[in-house]
Amino acid sequence: MNLTVISQYHPAAALHQPRLWATMLDDWENLPRKVPHDFTLVQHQLLNLNGMPLASVDTEKDGSGGLGQWSVAYRDGEGTLCVEPYYGQMGDHVDWGNCPVAFHNFKYDSKELATNDVLVPKQFHDTMIMAYCLGRAKQAPRDDSKAKSGSDMTGGLGLKYLARRHLGMEMKTWQAVKDHPEEIQEYNAKDSIATYLLAEKWLPILPEHYFNIDLPLLPVLIAMEDRGVQLDPDVLGTMGRELDNRLADYDEVTQHFAFHNLDFQSYLYGTLGIEPEVFTESGQPSVEAEILEIIDDPTVQQVLEYKRLYKEKGTYVGNYISAMDADNRIHPEFKQTSTSTGRLSCARPNLQNVFKRDERVRLRALFVAPKGKKIVRVDYNQLDYRALAAITQEPILINALHADKKIHQVTADEMGLAYDDAKTVNFGVLFGQEAWALSQQLRIPIGEAKSFLKRYFERFPNIKKYRDQMTEIAKSEKKVTIPFTDRTRRIDAMFFEQWRIQQEGIKEAINLPVQGLEAEVVKIGMIDLHQKHAAPMICQIHDELLFEVEEKDALEFAHWLKDYIPTIVEFGGMRFPVEVGIGQNWYESMMNEVK
Repeated sequence: MNLTVISQYHPAAALHQPRLWATMLDDWENLPRKVPHDFTLVQHQLLNLNGMPLASVDTEKDGSGGLGQWSVAYRDGEGTLCVEPYYGQMGDHVDWGNCPVAFHNFKYDSKELATNDVLVPKQFHDTMIMAYCLGRAKQAPRDDSKAKSGSDMTGGLGLKYLARRHLGMEMKTWQAVKDHPEEIQEYNAKDSIATYLLAEKWLPILPEHYFNIDLPLLPVLIAMEDRGVQLDPDVLGTMGRELDNRLADYDEVTQHFAFHNLDFQSYLYGTLGIEPEVFTESGQPSVEAEILEIIDDPTVQQVLEYKRLYKEKGTYVGNYISAMDADNRIHPEFKQTSTSTGRLSCARPNLQNVFKRDERVRLRALFVAPKGKKIVRVDYNQLDYRALAAITQEPILINALHADKKIHQVTADEMGLAYDDAKTVNFGVLFGQEAWALSQQLRIPIGEAKSFLKRYFERFPNIKKYRDQMTEIAKSEKKVTIPFTDRTRRIDAMFFEQWRIQQEGIKEAINLPVQGLEAEVVKIGMIDLHQKHAAPMICQIHDELLFEVEEKDALEFAHWLKDYIPTIVEFGGMRFPVEVGIGQNWYESMMNEVK
């Protein structure tokens, strides 16, 4: 029977979530025919996969958290889909040979196999990363296909969603079968079959960056997660007590607004009469921190500070304490499929929100090296502006960066500004900011802000040209391409006719290539250091890399990193140098730069 898969959403859904238009239109424009997915169960016949073109694996946990049902899917010599079911540890009974084996979330399944003494294939693929590279999911994908039941049914990168949308397979959730042991083998077999068929369908059309960056990055992230980062429990305890004392100082109004967004929205956009500039996906005016920071009102600033302190307590005390192992190390998960720019994200716990500036940077003293070792920190120097210069070929930027000048100071000199104002302008231009937001941040009339931007773009004409080009591309193509790797990202906001939402899409289009290039530079560096030099990386945070090195080798290693990393990537006439520091903890490594 031929089956046509149609849109998973009712059109009315887009009235509440405008960005769904892109997903709905994509559904209608790419109506796949059902892919045959009938399979034959083969009971322990396959002992050697060597020489086979492709196989796939999916695993489930047993009731005690160990390896339960798992299976291998493949095509036999006649092209029949076969599934080999297993349960628990199998030792060396499966020989993968040189067969490439597909997983949906390789990091998860490979750790399950390795933990239970099952050999992990040397050649592998990941259909979750394939979907991400091909843009086969929503723009803000959720890659939690192994998390809470049902979460992988609603969109994003979950196997069930992808199988339904691209194979025409309807599959049960784990929640539906977990209490029915007799159904788990078939459930697991279908997961392996879906993974196999997605890999078979997508392998011939994958972009080069999947093979050159996204796939090779997986072993780097696994090694980094396994090493983990050590914490100082004494510093953590002191931090918790200080935060409790500071939170107790705020009044009831501040605390109420901090936890009741609707009331706070009413205060911001009603009582204060502020014109909303940024909206949530559901169309509500945003109350995010970046909006609050530019509003000159004491109540707003108190709410912002209270939210920050409350978040710090949950992030740096609660989350870290629960995540520490017996050696006081945490092992966060680094995800490569959660951002539209290609940047890595971090979870359980998130280390990428650890402060880099102001007095809170001292929180980095919490992350320490064990006895006999040192933290070596690498920070890419002005990476965002080097990426912008490489893309726009703006002569003033290029010459300043080649001379190792600070871009904020260059802008201050060119525009006759104070350094802090130049910094505000640079960040605003970098992220597609227009005159209204600039007037709020510099506290100047909007007319003056417009004149100011006009003068800025006269001094930096290639940046203006780039912004205009990306605006036109966003409007006409509704997608942008990240240079150097040609990673393409759809701009979902451009599918909606509301002007304000389209303005958000234009900002995304301006920002994506720059942040995307930054991300590729860092990831390529991580892959090179891991593959060629077995560098002991323990953490990646935006433009920073942390290494845990024997104390006697730390200085030599730091000098080598400083010289070597800039040779790894060159684009648009730009190299990407780094600053390197050494310390007993992360904060010390920031303060003790190696010259």
